[in-house]
Parts: sequence; structure tokens; C-alpha cells
Amino acid sequence: MLAFIARRLLLAIPTLFGVLVVAFLLLYIAPGDPVTAMIGERADAETIARLRKELRLDDPVPQRFAHYVGGVVRGDLGRSYITNRPIRNDIVERFPKTLQLAGAAMLLASIIGISLGVLSARNPGGWADRLALGVAYLGISFPVYWVGLLLILLFAVTLHWLPPSGYGGLRYLLLPALALGMRSIAFLARMTRSAMLESLAADYVRTARAKGVRESVVTMRHALRNAMIPIITVLGLDFGAYLTGSILTETIFSWPGLGRYVVNAIARRDLPAIQGSVLFLSAIFVLVNLLTDLAYAKTDPRVAFR
Repeated sequence: MLAFIARRLLLAIPTLFGVLVVAFLLLYIAPGDPVTAMIGERADAETIARLRKELRLDDPVPQRFAHYVGGVVRGDLGRSYITNRPIRNDIVERFPKTLQLAGAAMLLASIIGISLGVLSARNPGGWADRLALGVAYLGISFPVYWVGLLLILLFAVTLHWLPPSGYGGLRYLLLPALALGMRSIAFLARMTRSAMLESLAADYVRTARAKGVRESVVTMRHALRNAMIPIITVLGLDFGAYLTGSILTETIFSWPGLGRYVVNAIARRDLPAIQGSVLFLSAIFVLVNLLTDLAYAKTDPRVAFR
């Protein structure tokens, strides 16, 4: 397994380098001037020229790229054009809040989605099955920004149970976590139902029942465990997407995470902030995929890594 991990980490290097190249070129080819975004269009030409020289924006593109790659290798992602703070410090400050939101959304999605799927598979065609399929269809159909606004309207504006936005304790976390996890609840319910129906019809389940094993033990220990491979795939992909793509949720609920930080950086053409965030989030996605593969072997001993 150690050889597998080492090989995957080595393969991640060219992947991340490709992300760095694409992000760098697209941002510098994109229209607009970051200096104008920083100091406004009414600044005098001398101030603009001096600032462009300080930011190395007048250097040739290969020279700027080499300078940036050298900084990344040293762990320096540059400084923000707007705040002059190190990008690394901003990421360290913001990412734990995104991780908190993603973890809460994944926990809700896992509990609700897998429970609905198991309940549906144990009673195919019954009320639980129809409920699970209904939740799945609704969750897949509704976009996250619409779900977020509905949750705010219901629980914050109408019922006054939860705050509409902001960052704080559990009361501030519930609505954005539920909005972010709604699609995963739908996918997990459908995936769990499908995998469980296949497992419950397998020979080892019939053998366990013939031996008099309790139905709850048959369902959880035998059927669910052998149905976990596709479920883990959905969990891994969705969790990676939460960490790298919760921009809409963080914006709607004013959650001070890394997604909202990227939105603000794009609006202000803060190129180092965008580049550093994209590179960091790409590394996180690669790491989550690696952990997902390792979870396969932990769940199913038949999975081997070479």
C-alpha cells in the first residue's frame, strides 16, 4: 500500500503543475488590468507604471511564470494585490471554515442518504421506498442556490428558528450544511438503494438468513458492508466537490470560507489570490481521491493495490 501511495503522490505532481500552468496563463490572458482594479481608473500614469513594476506585471510572461513557480516550490503563494497579505495566511485562515461546512454537509448527507437508501431497499415498493425516491428526485432537481434561499425563507424568515447567514456555532452551520448536502442526500439514497438491493439478493445473505441471523445483522453487517464500494465513491467525490466548490453556498449564507474568498478575489482581479486558491484546492481534491481509494481497501479486503 505504501508503494501505491507513493506512486499516486508522484503522479499528482504533473497534475498540479498542469493546473498551475493553466491557471497562470488564463488569468494573464484574461481582459482587464489588476492595477486598475486596485487603485481605480483615475490614478495618474506614473503611479500605475510604478505599481506595475513593483508587481512584476511588466516582466515577460515566462519570467513571471518562473518567478511564481519558484515561490510555490518554496511554499510561497505570493501576496494579495488588495490586502498585501500572504496568500498562504489567507488560505490557512479560511480553509478550516470551508472544511467545517463540508464536514457537516457530508455528515448530514451520509446519515440521511444512507438511512433512506437502506430503508428503501428493505421495503421495495413500500412507503419508505417511495419516500426515498421522492427525496432523491427532489434533491437532484433543485439547485443549491434555490434550496438555500428556501431554507432561509422557511427557517429564518418565517419560523425564526435559525439565523439566515453568518458564521458562528451550530445554529449558523445547520442551514448551509443542509443546503450543500441536499444533492448528496439524493445521490446517496439512490446509490445505497441500488447497491443494497443487489447485496440483499446475493447468496451469502440467503445463507445468513438460513442460519437464523437476525435481519438487522444481515442488513448492516453483511449487505451494507458489501454495498459500500459505490457508496464510498459517491462520498469521496462529493466531499472533494464540497471542499473545492462550495462557492454558491458560502456566498448565499455569508460563510467566510475559501469559496467566498475566491469569489471576492475574482471580482477584484486579485490574481495571486486566485492562483494560490486554485492550486491549493486542486491539491486537496487529489488528496481526497487518494483517501477514497484507500478507503476501498479498508472496507473491502478483496481490493488490492499494486
